[in-house]
Amino acid sequence: MVTLTIDGKEVSVRPNATIFEAAKEAGVHIPVLCYAKKLLPYGACRICLVEVEQMKGRLIPSCTTPVTAGMVVNTISDEIRKVRKTVLEFLLVNHVVECPVCDKAGECDLQDLTYEYEVTTNRFKGAPFAHETDEVNPLIERNMNRCVLCGKCVRVCDEIVGYGSYSFIERGFDTKIATAFDRGLNCEFCGQCVSMCPVGAILPRPFKFKARPWQVKEVDSVCGYCGNGCTVTLGVLKDKVETVRFNDKTGVNDGNLCVRGRFGTSFVNSDARLSSPLVRKDGVLVETDWDEALDVVAKGLRKAQQAKGVGILAGARLTNEEFYLLKNLSGALGTGNLDHSGGQCYKGVTEGLDSVLGLRASTSTFPQVEQSDFILSVKADFYETHPVFGMVVNQAVRRNNAQLVVLGDKKAKFSKLPGARTLLSRPGLETNLLNALCFVLLDEDLARTEGIDNLEAFKAALASSTPEAVAALAGVDAQQIRISARELAAAKNAAILVPYGMPYLAAASELGTAAANLALLAGVVGTEGAGLYVCGEKANSQGAIDMGILPAAGALGAPQMLDALSQGNLSALLIAGEDVLSSYPDRETVEKALKSTGFLVVQDIFLSDTAKCADVVLPAASFAEKDGTFTNAERRIQRVRRAVPSPGAAKTDFEILCALCERLGRPVEQASDAAVFAEIVRSIKGYEGIALDQIGAQGVVWGGENLMPLKKNLVSVEGAQPLSAALSLITGSTLHHSGTLSTHAKGPLSVCPEPFVEISRQDAAELGVAEADLVSVQAEGVKLSLKAKVDIRLPKGVVFIPYHFSQLQLNRLYKGQAAVAVEIVK
Repeated sequence: MVTLTIDGKEVSVRPNATIFEAAKEAGVHIPVLCYAKKLLPYGACRICLVEVEQMKGRLIPSCTTPVTAGMVVNTISDEIRKVRKTVLEFLLVNHVVECPVCDKAGECDLQDLTYEYEVTTNRFKGAPFAHETDEVNPLIERNMNRCVLCGKCVRVCDEIVGYGSYSFIERGFDTKIATAFDRGLNCEFCGQCVSMCPVGAILPRPFKFKARPWQVKEVDSVCGYCGNGCTVTLGVLKDKVETVRFNDKTGVNDGNLCVRGRFGTSFVNSDARLSSPLVRKDGVLVETDWDEALDVVAKGLRKAQQAKGVGILAGARLTNEEFYLLKNLSGALGTGNLDHSGGQCYKGVTEGLDSVLGLRASTSTFPQVEQSDFILSVKADFYETHPVFGMVVNQAVRRNNAQLVVLGDKKAKFSKLPGARTLLSRPGLETNLLNALCFVLLDEDLARTEGIDNLEAFKAALASSTPEAVAALAGVDAQQIRISARELAAAKNAAILVPYGMPYLAAASELGTAAANLALLAGVVGTEGAGLYVCGEKANSQGAIDMGILPAAGALGAPQMLDALSQGNLSALLIAGEDVLSSYPDRETVEKALKSTGFLVVQDIFLSDTAKCADVVLPAASFAEKDGTFTNAERRIQRVRRAVPSPGAAKTDFEILCALCERLGRPVEQASDAAVFAEIVRSIKGYEGIALDQIGAQGVVWGGENLMPLKKNLVSVEGAQPLSAALSLITGSTLHHSGTLSTHAKGPLSVCPEPFVEISRQDAAELGVAEADLVSVQAEGVKLSLKAKVDIRLPKGVVFIPYHFSQLQLNRLYKGQAAVAVEIVK
């Protein structure tokens, strides 16, 4: 620790702290415009100038000057006030003063400082800037007439997001911040620049003029999209979510959000939301009250229970408490036929990790990845599925010089990061590549094998997985496999990242097993600072596994339930929070099962394709309308808080499930979120000893920061064989969408409004296809018409269609395979 004196107060801080950070710890206020805690020191605005007695004769910027032992600092004096006031006058010379119509009014740092330092007149004269406002895109407005050149937008886009949309152009008084060639903004639209801007130069267009900051009530909750578990601060006015506020003081995401988290909450206010229960009468769904709807459901489920039984399917966006009640409901119905998320995608965790490590969760926490020196991303889409975790990876690469290696069938965001190495393989061969990496570790005596079971049998099973053999099969460079394995073995803090979700069903169990094998041999698990991260697609994917939303021994999982329904061997199905007809693979099979279901109940917030098939539809609440907890992909339990009331008569899944349990003879003794969480703590492994009031701003990580393996047992898995086809169709996630939910949100839809087929430039040239051409993707008698997107990230022979858009019905083609042989006809 270093001890110094600030305004007469002795302070002890870490050796690498700046004067500004030391002052902040001491409770001493120093004004800033260009400083942000998550950005590297910059020193552009000169508002934070202070005096240091050992450096008499000049003022120094406190945000870039490191502390030294014995330093004596004065943060305020007549001279300092005079200089700060002069700096503000300079900033205002060309600044367009339009506070009454600027959406930043009331939370503008320049406005606050101008008031604090009494800048009522300006000694310096200059013409106001007259730059054209950039309103080309639908989400972010850029008005450089209000810019103070703090550079925070430039730095956050580079340091955190890794996109680099902005830079300084021109010189002197003409300096401004612009995009490449000073064109309109076209980027990821994460809005990080919006959150960083201290003035009204960069504003969120969807929230413009919706509310002044002092009018909104701020409610901290957890984003309802992916498994990152980002804190979102909802700005509420008149019982509507009007904005998402910047908040870097709460949550593990340090204020970082992606396009979905920042601009994707409008579905909460959608006019298409279900607001009344619906019951099918004479073949038509008609509105009814809750008593009738629940009575019909209870009667139908009891009848089915006495016949051939009931199945229950769930999405992964319910709270832990709701999942727990769903499990309770399955008990009331006497069924173990319980599953979530298609019953396949999560098996990399429940079967893969479990068989090798005895664990069913990621082993470490996200912040530790910032200190990683080697990162292996399995699947090219990891940034697209988990953008804010991807930003952590970007910081590790840029600030800690981490070597990033990507295993995937296409190039994506990670491939563009500095020094990234992409092992671009034929689709579906990631397991083969992981096996080859394991082979190198063992062959070159680089593996950490102490205490590992089944080692010799595993070595024998890997005999055919040499880098040369796998490289020939996958179409990659064998030497690159060897180099990557050696770097992994040499790393002190390595991270292995694996996403899972509905578009990644093929060999999910094998992929998780292979990743766990590699993590074990490389010493990634059981080592502080290193970790294996297996991250679910939905907000509470980990919670669904923790709460046991899985088929009981001998019972039916999701695919088996659908088969049983089709064959008349299951009498009823209850679906909570999932549009199975749109998101499950093999639409024909799902459609047949739903049509064959004797009694179908759907709980959802929209009248989805699945809900339209139901006998009873129960209107549910969104994440913004409920209390409870989510568990994110790093095992962090966080509070979900109710910000607005549900539309009309809609109820939370918690309320619905409580009512059903009561009607079915198993009432919930204490029907409150807190009481059910207490029951979870008593009965769910890993959650022991966690009190609800203990879950604060940073949440609580069950199992601790580093989860130790319960066993070390290598399990051999076979790799796949590549598809032989002129064109192979793969699916997955786009950056702007998550599942099918985001297609109900105006923000994501404004930048990615419709499905597309992405084609490499080589294939496009051979097919005579140009950007935005309408083409037909065909296979097995199925034809899908959609626009073409021509890009350079796909290898020749591979085409990509995102799976989010229900109207396309991609699952008529996609049946869970790694790739589908298709033709494209213009």
